[in-house]
Amino acid sequence: MSKSEYPIIEQVAREVLGWKVSKSENLNSEYDLFWQDLGIDSEKLSSLKPYQKINHFPAMYHVTRKTFLARNLKRLYKLFPLEFNFAPKTWVLPNEICDLRNYAEQTKPVPQAPKNSRFKQS
Repeated sequence: MSKSEYPIIEQVAREVLGWKVSKSENLNSEYDLFWQDLGIDSEKLSSLKPYQKINHFPAMYHVTRKTFLARNLKRLYKLFPLEFNFAPKTWVLPNEICDLRNYAEQTKPVPQAPKNSRFKQS
């Protein structure tokens, strides 16, 4: 384990899974799983032995940061509109503020009185 601020991770590893936990950050030490809260740098990644695993993958911020996720989903939607039509419309602000304003203007709801209102609806 390296630099984890979540004690539950170590607790589960020890008590539930029965694993031996080491706090060593030495890249040459023997371990099966390397856990850290932040992403992994390429040096650590390239030094992993075939049996060693890590809880992150390179460039995972492309799916874990909302701005990158939104951009990537838009790109995929353009390529595969049928497969990627599940995500709601999204704008990355402030870059796409004009697009957001245009969409809001085009889709303004028409105000209506509630059905049980004393005002008659036309």
